[in-house]
Parts: sequence; structure tokens; C-alpha cells
Amino acid sequence: MLVAVGTYSRPAGHVPGTLGRGVYTLRIDESGRPSDTGAQPLELPNPTYLVRHPSKSVIYACQEMDADGESNAVTAISFDERTGVLTAMNTVKLPGGVACHVDTDGEFLFAACYMPRGSTGVVHMLPLAEDGSVQPICDTFEATEASGKAGDDARGGSQAGRQDTSHPHQACLYRTSDGGMGVLVPDLGGDVVYKLAVNKQDRKMRLVGSAKLAVGTGPRHCVVDTQGANVFYVIAELTNTIDIVDIDSMTSVQRVSTLPAQIAGQQPSEYLSGNPRFLEKVGQSCSAAVKLSPDGKKLYGSNRGHDSLTVCSVDGGRLKFEGCLSTRGRTPRDFLVGPNGKYLLAVNQDSGTVATLSIDDDGQKVTLFEMNAAAVSVIALTP
Repeated sequence: MLVAVGTYSRPAGHVPGTLGRGVYTLRIDESGRPSDTGAQPLELPNPTYLVRHPSKSVIYACQEMDADGESNAVTAISFDERTGVLTAMNTVKLPGGVACHVDTDGEFLFAACYMPRGSTGVVHMLPLAEDGSVQPICDTFEATEASGKAGDDARGGSQAGRQDTSHPHQACLYRTSDGGMGVLVPDLGGDVVYKLAVNKQDRKMRLVGSAKLAVGTGPRHCVVDTQGANVFYVIAELTNTIDIVDIDSMTSVQRVSTLPAQIAGQQPSEYLSGNPRFLEKVGQSCSAAVKLSPDGKKLYGSNRGHDSLTVCSVDGGRLKFEGCLSTRGRTPRDFLVGPNGKYLLAVNQDSGTVATLSIDDDGQKVTLFEMNAAAVSVIALTP
């Protein structure tokens, strides 16, 4: 299997590790062990989230820069499945804040951008050309919610500095019950998940619902159930929890912790293994990514600070916390589940490593690959 890894290539206040050069490719064997392809990295400014086109040898890199709206962009990249060589196709600017996430169905690309202060975050809709290149923005949704400045404790109220403006952190595509397409948008700043309907013919998005979560939750990413339950699972950065939300009613029906019971809600110093400048703002740990296994029976989430991957069993749209697997590195921001469901591949941002965790032996067998770069995103390019 060929994978792509995005890295921070320019300084950022929450990234103390060694900077990378852009997007790298790695070869993964059947056991999940990574090796270098020998291809040179594609040099891009801060390609911090990647997504693959569903049918073409093209990936899209979200370039996270400052909040001026001028430098943030998305770049289409073609890749050679045999050699791992990456080639930039074109770049489109993303105004409206810090670009942090992209998703695509192969016809359109959706990009989430947040404003860290004084304005609203946005989700852009961009058409894709026949060759997979990105065309100019055709529609923009503006997020308006903010939980305010009720307090500075993420577990007891909205968090000052993190929730004083809207903060959309993801654009998650899903199929609606009538066969159409929708977008779920977790807004960390507003403690809300927006539900958007997409009209492809008109090239427009429309707000059709929202799930308001408990104050101070800080929803970051979500994933839709694949076993037939009409729910999605949203992971929270500020409370280290996962809410199960009914898609029709947009109400939370269950909440589970991403951390073991004996440490959830506590701040023991031994878990401050990540960047203290970042973690001191949100507590001992802050969750990031959430993904399902290929069969949909397991759900995983990443914990930065506790430096682990949460493991939950999935049954009928409900979760049962099973435990956490150590990523043997600092600040695991993103990960992927191997296509055979037997291993997890986690990128440790502040250690500059890619960790392979074997699922069959409960994560006890771990292989570390030295990236020597602040790795923050990983996607599969080939099966």
C-alpha cells in the first residue's frame, strides 16, 4: 500500500518539533511496516490535511497558514502508484481564515476554514475538473455560532480564547437517506455540528439542521456510521469525549470518554508528554481524529497529550469504550486504519514518527518509522 503523509513545513506556535518539507510518500507492507519510497517530498507550505480523489490518482492538500486568508489554499496533486512521485497540478486560494480540512466526493471539494479571533469561520464548495484539478469556489457557508467566554475551564464552561468565535474544523461528507449528499460541520467554537444539504445542480449548500452539544465540548471531527445506524460519531477536542448524534433529530443520544476512567477529567503531570504550550490551554489531553474500521465494528480516536488511540466497539449505533493504545510518541494528530483492519498507522506530530500498531495483539507490537518531520496527516493512496 502507498500512503501520503502531510507535515508542517513552516513554523506554527503549537508545533515545536522538526519541520518537514511538505507531502511525503511511504510504502506500507501487509503487516503495516512503513518504508521510504525514495521519492522526493512535494514541497508545499503546511499541507496539514490530505484527502484522496475516490477514482483518480489525485490527492488534495489543505494548506494551513495564518488567519489573513491570503495564504490558505488547497492544492491538487497527482501521484504515481508505482514510484510514489508526487506532482502539483494546481492551487486555489481559500479566503476566510485558517484552512484545516478538506473532503471530496470526486465531483466537488469541500474545505473548512476557521477564524481564531473576531470573525466567522466558513466552509467552501469547489467544483473539480475532469482531470481532478480544483476549480474556483462556487459557494460558501458561514458559521456563526460561538459559545462565548463563560470560563477558561474546558470541563466547566466555554473556553476563553478557543470559543469566542466560530471554529469549523471539518467538512465531513455523507449520503443522505434520499440518496443525496450532505455535509456535517463540527464547529469547535460553537459547540455545534451543522448539517448542510448539497444541491449539485445549483452548486449550492443549504443549512438544514444543527446539533447543539454541551457548553465547552469543542467538537472537532466526526464520522458517519457504516453499519446501518442513522447516527454519526463526533469527537471533542476540549472534553475528550465522543457524542453519538442522531442524523435526523440532530440530538446526542450517548456520550463516552476517549480516556480511561481513572484519568478522565484529571490532569496528572505524567500525561503532559506533548507540547506544554498547547496542552496547558485545554488540559492534560485533547482529542483530534476519529475513524471507523473497514467493517464498521470498531471506532478509533486520537488523544494528543495522553498520546494514544482510543478503541471503542460499535453495536447498533452505540459505543463501548474498550481502552487506549499507546502510539509510542508525542501528539498523535491523525491516523489511518489498515485496509485489512489488522493495524493502525498513527502520525506523532511532535516526535516526527509514524507508528504502526498491531490490532491483533492489542497494540503491544509497535513499529516506529522515523520521519524526522512534524507529521500531522496520513492517507492511503492505494489498497
